[in-house]
Amino acid sequence: MHVVRVSSKGQIVIPKEVRLRHRLGRGTDLVLLESGDALVLRKKADVEGILNDEFAPLLRGTEDALRDLWDDSENHVWDRV
Repeated sequence: MHVVRVSSKGQIVIPKEVRLRHRLGRGTDLVLLESGDALVLRKKADVEGILNDEFAPLLRGTEDALRDLWDDSENHVWDRV
């Protein structure tokens, strides 16, 4: 466990050993997640990967459903567009 202090500018310093262990270099983008009263920092690339894995089936299903609607000239959904 590490204790860090928030500066007057809202900045924190991530201890060097933590930065090395998690390969956090200059310019690494982090995402701040709030979960109740907890704050969690994750690498942006990791969060993007998680979201892609979680939502890829949903996106494919949505694309397929929209393609089916678009290709079906008998579907009257397009009358309202």
